Formats: sequence, structure tokens, C-alpha cells
Amino acid sequence: MDGAGPQPLSPQELERLQARLVDNMEAAGCMSLDMAHGFFTATAAQHIDRLGALIDRVLGNLNADAPLRELLARFHAQVQRDLRDADYGPLVLQMPRDDGSLLPLPYGWCQGYVAGLEFLGEDQRDRLIADEQAGALLAPLLSFLMYSEDQWFDPPNETAHRAAVEELGGAAVALYLWWRERLAN
Repeated sequence: MDGAGPQPLSPQELERLQARLVDNMEAAGCMSLDMAHGFFTATAAQHIDRLGALIDRVLGNLNADAPLRELLARFHAQVQRDLRDADYGPLVLQMPRDDGSLLPLPYGWCQGYVAGLEFLGEDQRDRLIADEQAGALLAPLLSFLMYSEDQWFDPPNETAHRAAVEELGGAAVALYLWWRERLAN
């Protein structure tokens, strides 16, 4: 890293942030860390000047917590760097299974991404969805939102599930670049 901007969160800081968010999701209406990652990813090319509003949306009723705001500002900066440098991977939870394998659970990240699209507003969301290239990039993300709740931990086609998870990072970077190109014109 070039030393510019805030330092990425340490594993301990990430763990502390995730625990605080998850512990307060219901009571405070905040997002989990994987949801926040998707949300910051969807809004990365726009609203950089509205970081406070982005953090408010992630924190819900915890928005007055200054230490959490500082951690989320650094987390947001890391998402920005990762997308800009095309060194990005979505924050996807992994569920250990009886056979020793891990099943990726991208649902929180995908829900956060969709919340980010909603945050952009109806006009911007519709602009994205109406574009053939962008719509194709959204396909793997949206495929997970079509699962029924009983399929979350037992996907209907595990091979396709894993393949779609692998596409999320590249799709996120491509969508970020798609927005940057549209906003520059």
C-alpha cells in the first residue's frame, strides 16, 4: 500500500466491528459487516461526498457512535481502494459443513449491494438495470436473491452456486467501472 489514506482495519478491528454490528442489527437497525461491504461497493462510484450519510445508513440507530463511525470510514476507504485497484473480493461468510468443506453464504453481501442500489435512488437504479451490459453484470448477484430461505444453506445447484459466488468480485469491479465511465461523461 502506498500509505495514502486511512489504514485498513486489522483482523481484530474487523472482528470487533462485526460483533458490534451483529449484536445490534435488530435493536438498532444496522447492517452486518458483509451487508455493509456490499452497500459500500454499490455506492462506491457515487456519493463519495456523502460518506456520513452512507455510514448513517449502515449504523442505523448507532449512528452517533464515534468509534464505530471511524472504523466504518476506514472500512469504506478500503473498499474504495480495492475497487479502484481491481483487487477486490466481496466479503462473503463461509459456513463450515459436516464434511469439512465450507459453503459460501453471499446473501448478506448481495442484500447490502441491493440496499446500496436503493440508496442511489430510483433513477440511478433504473439506469443501471436498463443497461444490457450492467444488467448482465448484476445477474450473479441477483441470482442469490431468488433463493428461498430454505435454500440458503442447501443451494439447489451447489456447483452453480459456487460459480456465481466466484463471479461476484469481477462483477462488482466491472459495475464500479461502468458507473465511473457513465459519471465521467
